[in-house]
Amino acid sequence: MTAPRPAAPPARPLPPGPRRRTWAAGLAALLLSGAAHAAGTPATAPTAPTCPADWRDLDPLDLRAAQVSVPRLTFTDARGTDQRATAPRGALLLQGPATGGRRCSYFVPTSGMPDRVTRGFVLDTQVRAVPPTTDLTGTWVRDANTGLTLTRTDGGPWTLTGSLTAALPDGSVGSANLNGPLRPDGGHWTYRDGRCEAQLHVVGQWVVAADNGRCAAPDVTFGGLYHHVR
Repeated sequence: MTAPRPAAPPARPLPPGPRRRTWAAGLAALLLSGAAHAAGTPATAPTAPTCPADWRDLDPLDLRAAQVSVPRLTFTDARGTDQRATAPRGALLLQGPATGGRRCSYFVPTSGMPDRVTRGFVLDTQVRAVPPTTDLTGTWVRDANTGLTLTRTDGGPWTLTGSLTAALPDGSVGSANLNGPLRPDGGHWTYRDGRCEAQLHVVGQWVVAADNGRCAAPDVTFGGLYHHVR
């Protein structure tokens, strides 16, 4: 004989009378409030890229050199709004990665550093890329007190020597030297000596150096943009 199935539990009744109306009204208000919130919440607009005042804030691996190919170039912001800075045809620029067909760019004067003022975004159609130089042998200068020399004998490995003199915060003068082999390291060159490590990136007709801050006194670095002088 089959045992009888237990009866289903009784359904929970809605609150009677005025309490039922209050409960239903509260539920409806909650649902409407949630829908209104979902519909009325604006989407967060993407942040427009910026062109930092210090070009060294960009990743050296993303840098390239370019030359202005239009009669006069006007730098813009990331959205294309004209800025005051301009550059003439033939001017050399240090550029970051492409963003929507534009690149953060810095005018580089002859034997000078990338300009903090003459900078902004530039369309790729307004410039031509400058390929990395293959003429690396010789002396490269960042400023009057900092230089690097690259040498190579009979097709062998490259050797880096460098010297730096800088004023220190306490008023004294600090100096540092580099001397050792350069090794290819995925698109750039790496120098290591004890705690010091430096990378050299060939960018157009320049060499861009970066180090780990342990090649000289604190707050003194070999990092920067170097021009080929001989």
